[in-house]
Amino acid sequence: MLHPLHGAGTVTSICVRPPDRQSYYVLQLALDGATVYVPVSGAARVGLRPVCSEREAQRLLCGAVGALPPQPSDWSARYRENMARVRSGETRQVAQVVCCLRRRNRRRALTGSEKRMLECAERILHSELMLAAGLEREAVSRRLERIWNRLNEPGESNG
Repeated sequence: MLHPLHGAGTVTSICVRPPDRQSYYVLQLALDGATVYVPVSGAARVGLRPVCSEREAQRLLCGAVGALPPQPSDWSARYRENMARVRSGETRQVAQVVCCLRRRNRRRALTGSEKRMLECAERILHSELMLAAGLEREAVSRRLERIWNRLNEPGESNG
């Protein structure tokens, strides 16, 4: 399962926690092994969803990120729009945020908030692709690094 702000992991159990006696999914995150508790009744509202298909993961790992959205020059508008894409939980949108922020970082330094967003978006994307494609973290990192480098070259298409 994927939590849009924490990344992908495996539901290891469902537990009832005091004091509200509510049922929670126990989500063990793929990257760092952290545990996230998501209320079963609020899972859809939070955006908890299955990881993307292996086919979609392989498409992204081959560079099919899609057309990159325009990035406003105003940092606060850019931050808001990119955060909305990350919160959407949609794999391709998260990949586009990573690509846009990496591209921007090559031209000029990111703000502290954008650096944190880039780290968060990369963590989310890596964890989902690891689980969906059945790859180790290093393999996903290497493949994505090649894609980002290629997509950041002038004149390259975005698949």
